[in-house]
Amino acid sequence: MIRPSSGSLNALLVLEVAVRHSSLSRAADELGLSQPAVSRHITTLEDRLGQPLFERNNNQITPTANAIRLADAIALGFGHVDLAWTDISAPRDRKEVTLACTFGFADQWLMPRFSDLRRHLGDGRVRVVTTDQLGDIDLSRLDAAVVWDPSRLSDRPCFPLIRSETFPICSPDFLAAHPEAKECISRVPPELFLHFDVGESGFMTWDKWFTHARLERPSFGNFTAFDAYPFLLQSVRRGEGIGLGWRGLVDQSLANCEVLRLGPSVSDREVSYYLQHRPVRNENGTLGRMLRWFQRAVSV
Repeated sequence: MIRPSSGSLNALLVLEVAVRHSSLSRAADELGLSQPAVSRHITTLEDRLGQPLFERNNNQITPTANAIRLADAIALGFGHVDLAWTDISAPRDRKEVTLACTFGFADQWLMPRFSDLRRHLGDGRVRVVTTDQLGDIDLSRLDAAVVWDPSRLSDRPCFPLIRSETFPICSPDFLAAHPEAKECISRVPPELFLHFDVGESGFMTWDKWFTHARLERPSFGNFTAFDAYPFLLQSVRRGEGIGLGWRGLVDQSLANCEVLRLGPSVSDREVSYYLQHRPVRNENGTLGRMLRWFQRAVSV
């Protein structure tokens, strides 16, 4: 499987604070470090990523789009750790709810709407736990979870979030370099198809997509698979190949013309994501307000 080579936890924490402040000196103050130490952490990350994370102009720094994207993901990750610490050390504040979802759902669906959700909750707060291994965590301890199979906790209520629809996607540059893909996707060399490890979700794979689309399937042979959907989508945006896109997860990239639909849409289930939650005891509490926000925001 393809796994990201991320930096150390200390360096990632430094990046998140530096992006939040757009200042190395203020980051140093918050973290209790010297400014040269903060600069070394940032340089280490830039060397490992092979790209600058800040635009530098004299003493001013501006985070790049990729730095902001990475900092947002880091904030979600540390929020998960903070949640576990809070659960262990003190009783949970019922003005706070916990929500579990996959990395792909958090990155592509929830994060673009997260500010609106926070405004809707007012004095309430939502903590997001992100994992692509939902089967490895005890969902009964959480207030809500975005799941693909609500039967695992059949006693909990749920409602559909996103209808199932899967279709090939590629970047405009990829299509310009491989115009045969638009005429017949089966003619694209097998090594240019990007694969995602769907785990136990039962989501669409390339084999299943070609079967449902009734098209000739390339001989894929051995291949590596991305284990987090945001990394696959980033590879598609860079023009490295064709990936499968899911309704709800690629809507923003399609709207921004970062990726294009390529081939027919297929579906092997009615709904791809449900929101499952503990029973609501107070409709005006934080959980009740969060559920109403989701019901208003969903595309079903």
